[in-house]
Amino acid sequence: MKKSYFSLLIIGCVSVTMIGCVQHPQQGLSTATETQGLPEPEVVIGQNTSPPSVKFEQVIVPDIYQSLDESKTQIIRQGRYTLVNTSPEEGQKYLLEQMVTVNMLPKKKNLNVVTVEQGLTRTLSGTGLRLCAGSHFNQTASLFSLPLPKVHRQFGPIKLREALQMLAGPAYAMTLNAFNRTVCFTPRDKPIDVETKRVEIISTTTETEVINE
Repeated sequence: MKKSYFSLLIIGCVSVTMIGCVQHPQQGLSTATETQGLPEPEVVIGQNTSPPSVKFEQVIVPDIYQSLDESKTQIIRQGRYTLVNTSPEEGQKYLLEQMVTVNMLPKKKNLNVVTVEQGLTRTLSGTGLRLCAGSHFNQTASLFSLPLPKVHRQFGPIKLREALQMLAGPAYAMTLNAFNRTVCFTPRDKPIDVETKRVEIISTTTETEVINE
């Protein structure tokens, strides 16, 4: 009887021990994982930090068209014996003052210059200026349709201003539009007395003093 009781007691202790192991697992075998919340996204508001574009125009000085001080002309040495003027020439500053050499003699039949308009156009070729059109043409239609004199088909070197006035003749005054770089001709309000002018030129004399040594 005692042996049976003792056997039951041992079996009970063993059962209690096994149940405790099942209910209390070892801490090292824990499968629990720690989780962390994601950071909240930062809201970025775009800002245009670059300054707004501002058109800023600056007047350049000195101005070659307002400063007429010739003492400021700069000359540099180019080579051993050559001096070069670095300032623009009159014909470069004022297109009508440039020197031109014109040859309108016919080389091909289809390139003949036969009217005053064609002669003026050929003279202005490559100068940066051109004949005006539009309403101004009505005032010069009769001039442009005239035949070009043979004496005006080859000339130069001569200033462009004088060449154009020569081709147009004394009955027309020449005007310049500097913005469009166009040359126009308008009939003079008062015709020039060509004969009187010619006599004045011929009658002009120059006195020459001869010094005998």
